Parts: sequence; structure tokens; C-alpha cells
Amino acid sequence: MITFHPTLPIVVAVLGVAMLALCVWQLVAVRGRRLAWLRRSLLVLLAVAMAFRPALPGGEVPTATIQARVFIVIDTSQSIAAEDWGSDPRLTGMQEDVVEIARAFAGADLSVISFDSQAILRVPLTDDGSAVIEMVRALRPEIAQQSRGTSVAVAHDLLRTELERSRAAEPDSPAIVFYLGDGEHTAEEQPQSFDDVAGLVDRGLVLGYGTEQGGRMRVSSFDPAVQDRYVQDPAGGDALSRIDEGQLGAIADQLGITYLRRAPGLPIADALGPMAAADGEANLDRTEEARLEIAWVLGVPIALLLAWEALSLARSLRGTRGILSREGSR
Repeated sequence: MITFHPTLPIVVAVLGVAMLALCVWQLVAVRGRRLAWLRRSLLVLLAVAMAFRPALPGGEVPTATIQARVFIVIDTSQSIAAEDWGSDPRLTGMQEDVVEIARAFAGADLSVISFDSQAILRVPLTDDGSAVIEMVRALRPEIAQQSRGTSVAVAHDLLRTELERSRAAEPDSPAIVFYLGDGEHTAEEQPQSFDDVAGLVDRGLVLGYGTEQGGRMRVSSFDPAVQDRYVQDPAGGDALSRIDEGQLGAIADQLGITYLRRAPGLPIADALGPMAAADGEANLDRTEEARLEIAWVLGVPIALLLAWEALSLARSLRGTRGILSREGSR
């Protein structure tokens, strides 16, 4: 059975009704453009449906009574595509660890911030562990053509803002930060220090992924023709990305938390258990129904309708220019 889990249901409903009313009014009032307004009405309906986050039942997840604000800061730069998590990319290890973090802190408020050339708040604080897991499972490395170099501290300002805002709302709830990355700094400027964030963090872990030998990185691209290729080194051959434990250790020191090197087969639960238990009763035998979010499926027809709308707009603009040029030549 499909269920819905909107983040801001009233806002989504009000905006959806207003936009749909406008489209229907135009559909009835404007003759000769009914196909366009029918398309826009369908686009609004699909967008509202997507915002309501439809989901299907998806097994069970543990529940608990943990009072904490948990911030997961995860690297999504090109280097996390490096295939040195065994034979898999580093992102696989990060996703596996986020599942364990969500399990250990079930019932706590969790947030996800991703960073590559910029930082993005992927999930605001929520006690919905399933939403966090599904979001992180959907993450992909930064598109190679869009990469402009990554600072390991690019998430500094956003993390500080979210920590301050959440502390004001929940001053008695401890803040726990998990920073997941490989420490590879490719920006020209030196990374900003996290020293001024340490006072907002009660505990946490910096988790490091990668090897000293390094791994090749498959190209992340919108172009299917190059997705099976590897990033090339300007000096020749396949480029290799290597973990920088010096950077990761420095970030841990600045935040006042512990650095932990990760590798396939090494359990992280032992490190998470005591940390979660300090904030409440983490009873992983209690479960609740999980869900598999299917909102992304609606993105396909939305993208097609947007492309149709853009094509229609381009044709209209060409027609307008033709009329203006003819008027100007008279």
C-alpha cells in the first residue's frame, strides 16, 4: 500500500492547489493553448505528488529512544568513485556506514549534508531514519564536467549554521557529527579550520575511506558514452585518488572528535554503540515498518514534461523573433 510522508504538508498542499487552480483557469479561459496548459496542469500534479513523498513498505528498521542531533557530513566529490573499497567505490563503504549510523541512532534526529565543490543540505533534521538511508543510497559522485576542485572544509559554514540553529531549538540535545570522506583536498586555497565549530559538537567521528595505493575513478557523467571510462591523469594513464589521513586527522582534532580509518569487513557498530547509548536506550530489537521511497520515479515524467515545455517555449520565442524581424523590415 502506498503511503505519503510530506515534510511540509500544508505548504505543499496550499501551493499545489493555487498552482493547479491557475493552470485549470488558463486551460478553460485561453483557447488555442489548451494543450500547453494541460501539460502544465499535469506537471503541477506530478510535482505535488513527488513533494508528498510516496513510499511502499520496505521491511523493518530498529527504533529507540535516543535524544540527540546527529549530523552526517558526507563527501560526494569525484574521488569517492575511487575503486579501493575492496573492488567497489568508496561511496559504497560510506553508504554502508550511514546505514549503521542510522540503526545505532534510531529515534534520534538525523541530518545529511553532502559536499563536493559546494555543500548541500540533503536532509534537514528528522527522526525518519528510512528517509536518511534512502537519500544516502541515492547519492552519486559529482559530475566530472561540473567539478571545480573540492575543499575538505567546504561544508564548514553550512554545518555551523545547522548546529547553531538546532541548538537554539533543542539546547538540551547533544550534537553528534560524523564526517565521512577521503581527505583529498583539490581546491587551490587552504581548507578552512573547523576550530570554531568544536564548541557546538559534543562528540562524533571522522571516518576515512581509501588506501595509500589509491584507486581508479570511473567518470561520473550525464553522457552514457563515457560512464565506463576512468578519469585520466594529465601526465598520462588513469588518475589515482589516495586517502589523505593527515587532512582527516586534522579535521578530527579541530572538531574535538576521534578519527577512525575505515576498511571493508571492519565493523563500525562497536564504535557507535557506546556513543549512542550515552544519549538514551538504543534497543535495536524494537522495530518499526520501514519504507521504500518511490518519489524519484515521478522525476522521469516530470523531466520529460519540462523538456517538452522548454521546446515549446523555444519555438514560441523563434516565432516571436520572426514576427519582430518582419515588422522591423517594413
